[in-house]
Amino acid sequence: MAQIATFYDHIKDISRQRGISLMDAMGLARQLGVEALEVNQNNMIGREDEVGQELAYHDMSISAVPAYFDFGRDPDVARQALPTLEAASYLGAKKLLVIPGFLDQDDPPQERERQTQAMVDGVCRLAELAGQYGLSLVMEEYDNPAAPFSTTQGVLRFLQGCPALSACFDTGNFLPAGEEALEAWEALKGRVGHVHLKDRGLAGEGDARRMVPSPVGAGALPLAKAVELIRAQGYDGAYTLEFYNSPDTLSFLEQSVAWLKSQL
Repeated sequence: MAQIATFYDHIKDISRQRGISLMDAMGLARQLGVEALEVNQNNMIGREDEVGQELAYHDMSISAVPAYFDFGRDPDVARQALPTLEAASYLGAKKLLVIPGFLDQDDPPQERERQTQAMVDGVCRLAELAGQYGLSLVMEEYDNPAAPFSTTQGVLRFLQGCPALSACFDTGNFLPAGEEALEAWEALKGRVGHVHLKDRGLAGEGDARRMVPSPVGAGALPLAKAVELIRAQGYDGAYTLEFYNSPDTLSFLEQSVAWLKSQL
């Protein structure tokens, strides 16, 4: 059954922006209909019991664990990943969103290619380890050109190189790469295992035009059509609402949850 989720970082933003406790901010999200949180490794390692209590109190689960590694420069996958895998498993997470590293654009092409292939190999090894902890792997088109998975083709390379990997379809991460979300869906749809709903507002004119955060469903992206296509494919997992750097995260969350409920 489809699940409404958002980021633990957004709960922290609500707490900071509204001057309330983290538990109260989490309670507000739960009242709106948020059932799960995406908790990155930095928010959970060393805080497993605390995070577990926060989630249990509000009857919430973990939709996925975003996790950063450096497989391109450090081939010791187990050493890098085991603390995250153990924390994620302890908290009952089922998905790990893997960010396997970034490239230095000053490196020569052959070195960037070597590191990219090392990342592919590292993700394959991580998939083996993650399976032992009951975790599956997903990867999004990361909106940073230093990531060799910042384009649809980049993600496809990892999917082709690692059969156990699934795609995280992030609706807002294609525009920075000059791609269309609905076209990317057609390329990735057979391997999608997780969804981030992110919208983009556009401000300014001409060369000064820039992307700004937007509540989901209120921006410039064709999200209603995207959700329609995702549902038609039979996806029934979490829809994680995302709006980093929003000026009023609680308002963004309220609008986004209301919009998503209207689509589901």
